[in-house]
Amino acid sequence: MKVSTDPRKQEQRLVWTSSKGNQNKWCIDGVWYKEDGLGYEALAEVLISRLLEKSNVDNYVAYDYEWLDKNGCLRRGCRSKSFMLPEDDKTVSVDRLFQLYYGESAANAVLKFPEIEDRVRYVADSVERITGLKDFGIYLKKVITLDALFLNEDRHFHNIAVIQKKDGTYRECPVFDNGASLFSDVTGDYPLRMGLEECYQTIQAKPFSTDFDRQLDACDLLFGGFRFQAKFTIKDVEQILAEFKGIYEDAVLYRVQETMRIQMRKYAYLF
Repeated sequence: MKVSTDPRKQEQRLVWTSSKGNQNKWCIDGVWYKEDGLGYEALAEVLISRLLEKSNVDNYVAYDYEWLDKNGCLRRGCRSKSFMLPEDDKTVSVDRLFQLYYGESAANAVLKFPEIEDRVRYVADSVERITGLKDFGIYLKKVITLDALFLNEDRHFHNIAVIQKKDGTYRECPVFDNGASLFSDVTGDYPLRMGLEECYQTIQAKPFSTDFDRQLDACDLLFGGFRFQAKFTIKDVEQILAEFKGIYEDAVLYRVQETMRIQMRKYAYLF
C-alpha cells in the first residue's frame, strides 16, 4: 500500500440537513484522497466499492486503501480517481439545483409532502425537469438500495448529485461517498463498545425518511427498470476484511463482518 505525499410520517428536519462531513479530503493530479475522520470510513469505502465489482452496478467510484502522510504522520485513508471528464464543468448537488431553481433547499422542499413516495417522486421529477436527464428516479432507486444494504446514514441532498458538462447538458454521477456506512463513526454515534443491536436502534436514514426500508419501498413502488443484483458472498467480505488485519482493530473488522452478515440475510432477495 503506497504512501501518498500530502495532504419515518413526522420526521425531524435535522435528519436531512445534517452531514458527517468530517473527513479531510484533497485532490492531487486527478486523484482524490480522503482521511479517516470519525472511525473507519476508508475501510467502508474500499469494502463497498470492491463488493460492487461483483454486482450489476457499473457506475460507481472505486476506492483503494492508502496510508496518508500528513505532516510526517501516517493516517488511514483511501484514494479514488476523479470521475470528472475533460468535457465536464462541475458537480452540482441536488440541494444546489433546488437552491438555484426553486430558491429553497431540497431538504425543506420535501417536507411539504407527508408521504415518502411523494417526496421521492418530487425530487426525481424536479431533477429531470431541471437537467433534462431521463430516469433520474432509477438512479435514486439505485443509490437508496445501496444505502439500505450498506447502512449509509449520510445520504443527504449534498451527497446526491449530477454532473454539468461545459455545453450546459448534464450526466449522472457515479455512486460515491459511502464512507458513513456500516457504523463507521466510532468516535461519535457508534463507539466500538456499543453492541450491534443498539447500533441498529440508533441509526437513521436520509434523505426522504429516517427509515431505510421506507425509502427503499417507495423507490420500488415508483420506479421499475432496475433491480440490484449482488453476486458476492460473505466469503468475499471476509477475504477483503482479511487484507485490513493489522490496519484496523479486530473489533472493527468483526463489527463490519457481522453487520454485512446481518444485512445480506435481511436483503437476501438481492442476492
